[in-house]
Amino acid sequence: MTIKINKQSTYPLDYHFRGKRAEMKPLFDELITKLSKELDFEYKIGKAYIGLIRTLVFVAIRIQTEKIIFEFTSRQELKSPRFIKIKHFQRQRWAYFLDIKESKDIDKKLIGWVKESGDLG
Repeated sequence: MTIKINKQSTYPLDYHFRGKRAEMKPLFDELITKLSKELDFEYKIGKAYIGLIRTLVFVAIRIQTEKIIFEFTSRQELKSPRFIKIKHFQRQRWAYFLDIKESKDIDKKLIGWVKESGDLG
């Protein structure tokens, strides 16, 4: 599986896996493998995040030493105890943040939220 890197990227992918963050690479690879089976996207890599982009960035991934912070946007108001933060930033636009700490966190519910996010139809 090879994901193209968008020409607007300013950092290499490996930048996000330096030092202790390298331990998160297998979990990141599993996340990307599962998402790429359901969605078409490229990486848009910046200093602070790894974005998944089609026309717009629809997912931002932040690699930490013990977890991955996963952010996606939606035109729907969603409810789940898994969300660690929700930002309502436009009339019908929300950003949802959740932690991915292990394989079981990359489930059908997560992929469904991303697929239904409103920007992928």
